[in-house]
Amino acid sequence: MSKKEADKTSKKTSRSKTMMSLRIALLAVVTSVFAICGMEIVRISLQKVVNEYSRIVETDYTYVQQMNDMMDRIYLHQSGMYHHISEKDQSKKRIIEEETDHLEEEIVSVMEKLGDNTKGTEYESEYHDILNEVTGYFKNTDIIYDFSKENDKQTANYYMDNILSPCVTSLNGRIRKFDERIAKDVEETKQGTKKSYSRIREMAFLIMILLVAMAVVSVLLCVHIAREMTDRDALTGVLNFDALIKVATRYKKKNKLSRYNGLAVSIRDFKYINQEYGSTVGDIVLVEYSKRLSEYLYKGEIIARNGADNFIVLIEHFRVEGFLDLIEEMRIDVGSDVVLPISSRCGIYDISEEDTIHDVVSAGLIALGTSRISSTDSFVWFHEKGRKQIIKQKEILTGYKRAISEEEFVVYYQPKVEIATGKLCGCEALVRWFKDGTLVPPNSFIPVLEDDGKIQELDFYVFRKVCRDVEEWLAKGIEPVRISSNFSKLHLHNRNFISDVKGIIEEYGIDTKYLEAELTESSGYEDLEALQNFVQAMADIGVHTSMDDFGTGYSSLSLLKDVDTNVVKLDRSFLRDVEKGEKKDLKLIENVVHMIHDMNRHVLCEGVETENQAKILLDMGCHIAQGYLYDRPLTRDDFEKRLINPQYDIRFDI
Repeated sequence: MSKKEADKTSKKTSRSKTMMSLRIALLAVVTSVFAICGMEIVRISLQKVVNEYSRIVETDYTYVQQMNDMMDRIYLHQSGMYHHISEKDQSKKRIIEEETDHLEEEIVSVMEKLGDNTKGTEYESEYHDILNEVTGYFKNTDIIYDFSKENDKQTANYYMDNILSPCVTSLNGRIRKFDERIAKDVEETKQGTKKSYSRIREMAFLIMILLVAMAVVSVLLCVHIAREMTDRDALTGVLNFDALIKVATRYKKKNKLSRYNGLAVSIRDFKYINQEYGSTVGDIVLVEYSKRLSEYLYKGEIIARNGADNFIVLIEHFRVEGFLDLIEEMRIDVGSDVVLPISSRCGIYDISEEDTIHDVVSAGLIALGTSRISSTDSFVWFHEKGRKQIIKQKEILTGYKRAISEEEFVVYYQPKVEIATGKLCGCEALVRWFKDGTLVPPNSFIPVLEDDGKIQELDFYVFRKVCRDVEEWLAKGIEPVRISSNFSKLHLHNRNFISDVKGIIEEYGIDTKYLEAELTESSGYEDLEALQNFVQAMADIGVHTSMDDFGTGYSSLSLLKDVDTNVVKLDRSFLRDVEKGEKKDLKLIENVVHMIHDMNRHVLCEGVETENQAKILLDMGCHIAQGYLYDRPLTRDDFEKRLINPQYDIRFDI
């Protein structure tokens, strides 16, 4: 397949997906707009009815309450009049007068409020009738008070029984009629509200029917669109993962699944191909690779793409060996006279009658994961220990949260030493996990946290501990050395990373000269630009950077040229055969060291275990070493002692 053909396929796929997305989006928008408009119409109509009902009922019941309050006070006032007539003690008469005067003021106040509320309404005439009755009542009370004050008890009682009581009865009758009219109006309002609710329900039901109809139409259209989509992967033409599940489920129902082996296959170093040659070449590789695999399959055997460069294959038992021979190494012509050697990794699972396709895929991926961390086996058969490994990983993730909160993670410091003088010149912060008093090996939990993304939180946990220790050492008058903290490649795409780092540094108020950020060389393979931005951003805030494990990847020299780290750490693999005295090994290390110096970088070698190794490195121009020759990783307290006494006995005369 040529580059032109690959571009054409890519554009066609992109256009198809775009049109499909637009059609589905249009359906969703139309249905949503109609639903929103319908609900808004119902809401406005309902709110209008509720507001009108509430206004009328609230107003009418306010009138009733005011009338009832006034009548209660009239009765109290009348009762006070009786007490005033019967009371002989003048001082007590005055007290009763004050109480009735207060009641009179309250009655007047209620009438004024009622007058304000009914002014200009249909109840205004009833109000004036009641007001006249109240006014007449108070005129009569004034006459009775005069007789009571003159102790003319007989005349006062006569007026009370024959004039004032009928007045109160008349007033009570008018108020009762007023209440009855209000009750009638409220009932009419209720009936009107019921009719309005009925109309709104009918309207809502109609809208609901229309929405259901539109939803049915939308579903039918979506089904129609879905039928336009094939079960094939758009780029490679093989089945997609969903189609694999459907086909394999049918095999399971027919008891045919167990005649196959399940294989999870991926292309080795596919990310490197994309980075070095571009995504177009990567697409060409995927298309040709899947074509070669498909051509090998017999009828009934299946290949499906599971994203990126990952494939799931169902192949009959007796044909597995031939398939593995095929994928072990093939050569693919990507155009422009470039032929790439392509090899694969594979996880293989022997399917039993009880297995579902999900069991098959899970087991194959577990075995594939094992092959990825193996330095020798590209093809790995699934074993139960792989499942146990997954369980162990889940236990690590489950225990991680508690470990962070209870500070089970402890920071150790491994010294960096000037080879010539034997003087401590720096250190690397390393994390250790003491779970229930037992040390959990870093290589058993760090890869798990890396895959899950929780390593970012752990990195900041360690960095915070480092900053805190530096602050405490300075407070004690102990001069720290520069401490390198490891940061996962996942931080490269964290937009808040630099601000978070600055925040921690400012929190402890320490100088950035004591800090160094360390990333592995492999971080640059997936996104070189992100690594460059990371290094520059750290430099902008005054934090040194170092490249760990230099020399273990494909593009070490390219990274050395493109990424301006302050320090380059040679991987311990450089020292593997250095003491054998092989000229080519020594020359290689010497040239790498000189090249790093020529680029104005500091160079350090890790994994130094013997004095002879240290001497050889020094002779080659590598001046700093890290390894068991000087110290294993030290606890905080032990490293503090080393800061106080930074001189090692191992030194070399230059």
